[in-house]
Amino acid sequence: MRLSFHHVIGALLLLFSALALIVPDLSNTCLFLLVLCGVIDLLSPSRLQPAPRALAWRRYWPLFLAMTLPAVAVLLHQAGTGDFNSRDYDRPLRLAVFVLVFFAVRRVRIEKGSWLSWAWVLAAVLAFVKAWRVTEGGSLPNTGSLGFMAGIAFSNMALLLAVWLLVSLRGERGRLLLAAKVLAVALACYVTFMIKTRGTWLVLPFYAVFFVWYLKNLRPWQKVLIALFPLILLGAAATQSEMVRERLHEVQSNLADYATGANRDTSVGQRLDIWRASWLMFEEHPLLGIGRENFKPELYRLAARKLTSPGIAELPHSHNGMLFQMALWGIGGLAALLLVYLVPLVYFFRELRHPDMRVRSYAAMGVTLCLGFWVFDLTDVMFFWVILNGFYAINLAVFLVCMDNCKADWSQPRQGERP
Repeated sequence: MRLSFHHVIGALLLLFSALALIVPDLSNTCLFLLVLCGVIDLLSPSRLQPAPRALAWRRYWPLFLAMTLPAVAVLLHQAGTGDFNSRDYDRPLRLAVFVLVFFAVRRVRIEKGSWLSWAWVLAAVLAFVKAWRVTEGGSLPNTGSLGFMAGIAFSNMALLLAVWLLVSLRGERGRLLLAAKVLAVALACYVTFMIKTRGTWLVLPFYAVFFVWYLKNLRPWQKVLIALFPLILLGAAATQSEMVRERLHEVQSNLADYATGANRDTSVGQRLDIWRASWLMFEEHPLLGIGRENFKPELYRLAARKLTSPGIAELPHSHNGMLFQMALWGIGGLAALLLVYLVPLVYFFRELRHPDMRVRSYAAMGVTLCLGFWVFDLTDVMFFWVILNGFYAINLAVFLVCMDNCKADWSQPRQGERP
């Protein structure tokens, strides 16, 4: 019974890690089934647990609470305005069930073996194939959608896969898997250039600074090389691709057009305009926000008052996660979003100096997950895309569980040596 339950959870995590970005609805299916497994786990006797359940509750209750806060922000808005709509809970509840996903994932020793790395390699290869087909080898100037995912969301997740595979290279001894990882990193990075989403490239300097700090033992010239890597990568891509050069040049020209008023309906201009509109909504409703149903009506109202361009009235969100939460749910929405990123970040940062390299690696993956989502949120709304709520919750649980298991493995031999 226990063995079969263990394998069910392992199969769900394997399918999710390899195919969630490719197969429609698979991410949601895996999330809901993991939630069900978490319920079963919590209802089962504590003696069947791989580690004391009470210890996990004591250690991670701030994180469990933080992941429920987006749903609490929605509830506070609805209670304060009297405007109740069950659809508003669709996305935040996918984060709130993190506690159940976490307890389900604890049943599997994910860090044993290399199956997670192979799943990521497969995911990167399939992401490359899909992006190649949709963008016609990168020949299209910009990609708005890749089937059931927005182009920018797909590009962001491909880059995250590349970073996790890159982190996992340390200590890798199998030559075949090492070669597969290096190839997968290259393919996943190339996905971002085929799709040409500039918001994805924005995270590269942040990652460079993190790795310069994280990799303490590097020589000075190696740290300089990592710090300059984003510029080198973008420079090389611009040299090889006229479309990449155009996408980079558009930022300057769009900003100039917006500043002079010549054209406010460019890609960058619309983002600046809807950021301003979202801030105006927050200024008028700072405590409870306007609610999701009123977002577009408010855009039309602001456009009618000549405060923003009419061109942004049909945009589905603010193209900035924090401003979107502020506009919809007020100050509570902003606090909830920040804590969803900051609380797990604290747990991972604490382990970045652990003596065991495997612990440090999973901690670094967790940091890049939280940091990446936060930076991506500066130009997009990550949790607006339903698939990414499950992506964040499941991978967060995976990295925490792997980190804890590796810490336990590291401490056991040492305990035996003590008198």
